[in-house]
Amino acid sequence: MNLLFNFAAFKNRKAIITQSGEHFSYDDLIRECDRFQPFFESRDKKLVMILAKNNIETIIGYLAAVQSNNAAMMIDAHLDSEILNNLISTYQPDFIWRPENGDGVFGYQEYELIDYRWEQQPEIHSDIAVLLSTSGSTGSPKLVRLTKQNVIANARSIAAFLHLNETERAITNLPVHYSYGLSVINSHLTVGATILLTDTPIVKREFWDFFKAEGGTSLTGVPYTYEILKRMGFSQMELPSLRYMTQAGGKLSIELVLEYAELSRLKKFDFWVMYGATEATARIAYLDPAYSVSKSGSIGKSIPGGKLWLEDEEGNPVTDPLLEGELIYEGPNVMMGYGYCREDLAKSDKLLGVLKTGDIGYFDNEGFFYITGRKSRFLKILGKRIGLSDIEHHLQCLGFNCYVGGQDELLLIAYHQEELQDVAKVILNNIKKEVFTRFKIPMDLIQVIPMQHIPRTSSGKINYASFGFKLNQKSTFK
Repeated sequence: MNLLFNFAAFKNRKAIITQSGEHFSYDDLIRECDRFQPFFESRDKKLVMILAKNNIETIIGYLAAVQSNNAAMMIDAHLDSEILNNLISTYQPDFIWRPENGDGVFGYQEYELIDYRWEQQPEIHSDIAVLLSTSGSTGSPKLVRLTKQNVIANARSIAAFLHLNETERAITNLPVHYSYGLSVINSHLTVGATILLTDTPIVKREFWDFFKAEGGTSLTGVPYTYEILKRMGFSQMELPSLRYMTQAGGKLSIELVLEYAELSRLKKFDFWVMYGATEATARIAYLDPAYSVSKSGSIGKSIPGGKLWLEDEEGNPVTDPLLEGELIYEGPNVMMGYGYCREDLAKSDKLLGVLKTGDIGYFDNEGFFYITGRKSRFLKILGKRIGLSDIEHHLQCLGFNCYVGGQDELLLIAYHQEELQDVAKVILNNIKKEVFTRFKIPMDLIQVIPMQHIPRTSSGKINYASFGFKLNQKSTFK
């Protein structure tokens, strides 16, 4: 069998330590995965929807699915039931691995396997191994179709540039249904390292007690993670086992990059700034810690095995430094394409290893890349990609005359009202609550302002570029 992970090579090495005190060797992982074989062994590839939490049940279910050559669909276990049911009817999974409810054909600890029967299910392409959402908890049916080769290539590339080995102990402070969080699992299991498995938030003392007790060697985070760590007084923590920290999932402010770069120098750990996309399995580029100060703000250069370049609006390569273009990536970790329903899972590779990221940037005289904006209307909040048009459409359907813009880690909403004196704070607060409820964006990362005149281009289209600037010049309801 063409396995995703060669667990047999690591035998009795410690693979996973849970916060509750369970220890699993690599041999244990093989045995636990084998328990699923009566259900997962089949000539036809099966779709296994995994309602993911940061627990051992999720990890075992994921590994059992991919090791048996089936497709693992990683979904946030905390999704709203209506959204979840829509995903189930859209993708028609053959199995659902979920928190126990007493209806399963097989159980493991507090999870159970539900065996579904659908009429005339379309086949799944033989290359698909993992399906991931690009939008986290918003419940969009758009999924990224990843192959086994995508996952293997990116895991090995990450392990190579981070210099991972079997002595690493990585803690799961990011959700495993998120491409960044899952890449931590994949890259460390690839080299025979140990996962410290927890779902405790980093703001809890228990998280840090577990990290220290088990000798955690790394921390990962999106920009919001690093803002929280700063507020917590991370610089005063004593973490002698910490070897490195990684950051991705959106642009970290240059101020914080410099702060953590200096802290890493003082505390003698490495601080890696990275750039990636779910469409490229996880990682695309990284900035070597040696350049954290001199190239602060840069995403660095391509990961091993990949290639980065820029193209202008006509699709021609940008060959001169400091000129902007769309960032293009080529590598073995680029997805097959998107899926929107079960039928799409039968489709072949649409991208052939080349990804147009939609990000605009430039490279300097030494070949380091910088991101300056986005070609399309997306931004990242807490490491999750947010579709601005989706939020705008949702609010307008509810009767709110709103236009949505923003930047990474801040959603800006303009509420259009001809007579500003008539706008009640309760309306603005209701808009924030609606966005929080539907899209799970924290209210402190949302700003709403009443605007009498919405900026437009000469062609009459909403001028979102100046829209964000105008919002920042006014007092906002936050």
